Amino acid sequence: MENNPLVTVNILSYNRKDELRNTLLKVYEQNYKNIEVIVVDNASDDGTSEMVRNDFPDVNLINMKKNIGITGWNEGFKRAKGEYVMVLDDDSYPTTGVIENGINEFQYDRKLGAVTFNVHNTRTNSSETKDFMRYPYFFHGCGTLFKKRAVDAVGYFNEMIFIYYHELDYSARIYNAGYNILYLAGYSIIHNQSMLGRDFREKESDPFKSEYRYSHYFISYSIILLQRFYWYYSLVYLIKWILNRLIICVTNNYYRAFIKSVIFLIKNVMNILKGRMVLNKEVQKFYRNGNEVLIDRNYFPNYHKPKLFR
Repeated sequence: MENNPLVTVNILSYNRKDELRNTLLKVYEQNYKNIEVIVVDNASDDGTSEMVRNDFPDVNLINMKKNIGITGWNEGFKRAKGEYVMVLDDDSYPTTGVIENGINEFQYDRKLGAVTFNVHNTRTNSSETKDFMRYPYFFHGCGTLFKKRAVDAVGYFNEMIFIYYHELDYSARIYNAGYNILYLAGYSIIHNQSMLGRDFREKESDPFKSEYRYSHYFISYSIILLQRFYWYYSLVYLIKWILNRLIICVTNNYYRAFIKSVIFLIKNVMNILKGRMVLNKEVQKFYRNGNEVLIDRNYFPNYHKPKLFR
């Protein structure tokens, strides 16, 4: 490494005091020491802010007046002094070598805007990023290192998206600005996936297929379709996306979440369209012009598309 640049560790937290304490301990155990740590507390009511102030006085704590979702990270970006910024969730942390090797990649490739890593989920004992390409469609919010200059050029996370698919939207904008995203499979982020801080029902043992995630996926991807693609693709693939969500709704009895999501989109359509910034043609093509499969394999893993010709 040519120098020892300052890295800002930007952690977003909501009602996960114990998980956050563990994350902060692990961050300070990193072999890379030239860091500043920012914690954005999204109006937690479990004593998170008090714990940070008492146990980690060197942390730059930002207290939000209400939970604003993933855009809380934006407040950390605004205050970051580092040449690079690592975003972490409050239940995830980098293993040894992650920050140092991420910085090395930036110094090898000046076009890099972000470096994302293998995310190992301890709840499922599996990699959440096992299917990532070298230059992936999106980074993983549990642990990604950004060049601050790229963040300044691209802007911050989409304020219309409360949670989920924010990585996809921001990644598309990174590529659109002429930067790349690199996946380093050899270096890991540990994700001690917590069920706290999310509106999961107890009977939903799999948060990847929860009604909470279903609803926010519905809203967030609809926003992306309306903001990032040519009108033809926006409208055609929005209809397909609604059918995708309707199929899941019927088979999983998510009628309440489906209706609430549709109402939210209708009420907020004008604000969504105000944020419309169409991607260039090449980036749209990279993202299949917004086209998603009709049958979501996360909910129907045994589904096989029928062959028209044999």
